[in-house]
Formats: sequence, C-alpha cells, structure tokens
Amino acid sequence: MKKIGGATVFTAIMLLFSFNSAFADSEGLPADRVITAIQTAVAASPGLIHEVEVDQEHGKLIVEIKIINATGQKIKVKIDPEKNEVIR
Repeated sequence: MKKIGGATVFTAIMLLFSFNSAFADSEGLPADRVITAIQTAVAASPGLIHEVEVDQEHGKLIVEIKIINATGQKIKVKIDPEKNEVIR
C-alpha cells in the first residue's frame, strides 16, 4: 500500500477549497429559483416579461426582472431569491 505524502494531501485540500469557493462566489441560480422569482415579480407588477438578469448587489444574489405593464411602461422589479421577496 502506498503512502500519501503531505504535499499531496495539501494539494487535494487546496483544490477542494478552491472548488467550493468558486461556487460560493457564483453568480448563478438554479432555474427553478429564477422561475419562482419571476412569478413573484409578476404577481407584484403584472405585465409581460422583457428581461431577466441575475446580479450581485451588496454581496447577495438578486434576480432583476424588467416587466412591460399594460400601459407599455417598463418596470424593474428586484427579487431576493433567498426569501422570494420583492426588494424595495
């Protein structure tokens, strides 16, 4: 049986840490959470979806939905996907 050297263990730990950190800083969300955010935004401001964007504000991910209302006005609604609430 081969021994695993300290450098190998250190490298594996660093790769695992880097991998986890990369996803912790990710600017993406699962599709179901984006869809739920869109539904929340349209419930708050009915209309047609013009654009959806996932952004980071103050270190938190938000979903920004641009809606065209019945009068043709573009409205921007921001949703906190963690709480599924409109951000005012």
